[in-house]
Amino acid sequence: MGILAILALPLLLLGISGIIYIYQSVRWLLSKSAVQNKVVVITDAISGLGKECSRVFHSGGARLVLCGRTWEKLEALYDALISVADPSMTYAPKLILLDISDINCIQDVAKEILNCYGCVDILINNASMKVKGAVQSISLELDKKIMDANYFGPITLTKGIL
Repeated sequence: MGILAILALPLLLLGISGIIYIYQSVRWLLSKSAVQNKVVVITDAISGLGKECSRVFHSGGARLVLCGRTWEKLEALYDALISVADPSMTYAPKLILLDISDINCIQDVAKEILNCYGCVDILINNASMKVKGAVQSISLELDKKIMDANYFGPITLTKGIL
């Protein structure tokens, strides 16, 4: 029993130090220094997850490019972000209209995104299309539109930015 305790103690210390290291790494990544001055593009920034990402990156000092399908909702998000942040510590977000399912306009949007700051450090492809219903009742045309929004649109945008 004594030998088992002697062998288990180093393993326990190693496990605890590993957990502490991971915790500190995650804290550093979430700290302001990890995203400060980084150019972050968020597609569908007006949705739930997109709004939260916008809030976190904005408060961290990132230079945001927010994309969405509705100009009014983008402006409302802009106003919400500006009203809660310290203007001396944050950048005013740039707003761009983007319908990720419209493949023909994505190259122009990619150029517009790059014109904002000249580069992109982080791209969050959050835009997608969701359909509720029985699979057998979804038409092939709708399947193609879903593939454009969920696959071809994000791939085209990523390639355009690269």
